[in-house]
Amino acid sequence: MMSIAKVLISLANWLPPLLVGATFTLVGSLKLYGFVKGVVGGAEKPFVTRICGT
Repeated sequence: MMSIAKVLISLANWLPPLLVGATFTLVGSLKLYGFVKGVVGGAEKPFVTRICGT
């Protein structure tokens, strides 16, 4: 049986890259979706439009 310390170390090895990768993939997907749909973002737009805008 694995000890708690080994489990936490194992978790610390793969969880941060997973979260960073998932975040960048999500934001990139939103940008691609906005590009395909022709969404124009900008400083004066709502948050979602800025995220999806080109």
